[in-house]
Amino acid sequence: MEMRPLALTLTFLWAQTWLSPSQVQCHDSRPLGMASDSFDDQYVGCTEEMEVAVAPWLLEKERARHPLLNGMWTNLSAVWVEKKKGLSLPVGFQDAHGIAILVYTDSSNDLYKKLHLTRQLYKEFNEAVGEAGKSRGTYLHTFPFKALHYYLSRALQLLREDCGRMYRNQLYRGVRSIRFKLHKAGPVRFGQFTSSSLDAAVSQGYGSTTFFMLRSCFGAHIEKLSFLGFEKEVLIPPSEVFAVSKVTQQGDSSVFVLHSTNRTCSHFNCAYLGGLKEHAQCNSQWAQP
Repeated sequence: MEMRPLALTLTFLWAQTWLSPSQVQCHDSRPLGMASDSFDDQYVGCTEEMEVAVAPWLLEKERARHPLLNGMWTNLSAVWVEKKKGLSLPVGFQDAHGIAILVYTDSSNDLYKKLHLTRQLYKEFNEAVGEAGKSRGTYLHTFPFKALHYYLSRALQLLREDCGRMYRNQLYRGVRSIRFKLHKAGPVRFGQFTSSSLDAAVSQGYGSTTFFMLRSCFGAHIEKLSFLGFEKEVLIPPSEVFAVSKVTQQGDSSVFVLHSTNRTCSHFNCAYLGGLKEHAQCNSQWAQP
């Protein structure tokens, strides 16, 4: 499912005029590829066991070991009680799914400073997601966010619309101080939970060293559930596969145009329950739990 050439051209020309050139600066360079080290579990076939027996127990353990996670989960649980009033939530959507979204999206929280930490939780979490898939052992022994990963993954699965509706939305993502470069020709994944916005100006506020214009099939609208609802956020899972339509340099901004292939690819499935890292399994839709 691709953008029509005219629509793609007009969108690209808009980016050329909107992203103003600036003085070239030094930035970190990172490859954009299939993110093979990402922990990309989709929990197909094990959501009931994870939901009832495993994730609550993991969350309790991980909160006890991680003061920032514990503090944010406690504070945002009360926020969720108020936020969920009046919301129409899908069948199976639990409080833990909503709290996980709040924890992930609360980038304004300064609790990390009070705890003398250097990173906000969502940054620490996404960096860990990007590396925890090196092996099942890496996930089991070094990844401190197993419960949060499960609850956030499951929330997106439950909130997701069909591709025909989701793909119509033009999304934007801005990144500051990191210049992504294609690892090689072919499809790409972000390999972490990736925030995007329906509002280009919101995305530019997060930076334009690399700027993405994209269309997603597996992202979910979380505007009404997010801590920062004004950002018109669509959250994209680590496993979604995109094709790269165009890459250009506009001043100091690298501009990528991506469109979803309507596939997810995962090396892991139900890893906590014994699933080993395998060759990527790709699906054109969320498999039923």
